[in-house]
Amino acid sequence: MKRKYFIGLGGNMGNRHDLLNAALEEIQLALPCAQTRSNRYETPAWGMEPGTPAFLNQVISIVLPDTTEPLHVLETLLNIEQKLGRHRTSKADGYQSRSIDLDVLAVEGLQMNTDELTLPHPRMHLRRFVLEPLAEIAPQLKLIEGGPTVAELLRTCDDQSTIQRLGTTL
Repeated sequence: MKRKYFIGLGGNMGNRHDLLNAALEEIQLALPCAQTRSNRYETPAWGMEPGTPAFLNQVISIVLPDTTEPLHVLETLLNIEQKLGRHRTSKADGYQSRSIDLDVLAVEGLQMNTDELTLPHPRMHLRRFVLEPLAEIAPQLKLIEGGPTVAELLRTCDDQSTIQRLGTTL
């Protein structure tokens, strides 16, 4: 059996496209499998000071054996972030600019809540910059059994941020 993982990628520092490309390559090396990729989207720095550089965001899906632990995938992503120059600070510090941000957004058919990882991501339904690319590759995905689809969440999302679709690679 296999499970589909949905991973969010983003960043607003440095050469954003190069960093996203490097992250995609590193994910492929660490978790070798086919990647389904959304287009890239440029989005305002959500929840941050005016004038903060815009983010590039993208969502991918990968299919891994169901014996793969979500915490292993999270640890892999955190190691890739560090390799690409991201140094995470305390969550109490609020939103910050970053070179790269890799998040496990959801794992098809799985819910979990630990100190390290909550699935599905607890705030993704509030963020157009996550829902837009996710809806592109998995519009019928239900984050919780019996809940709305990602496409429905996008239609009803209160976040009215301007999002510019750029394409899959540049």
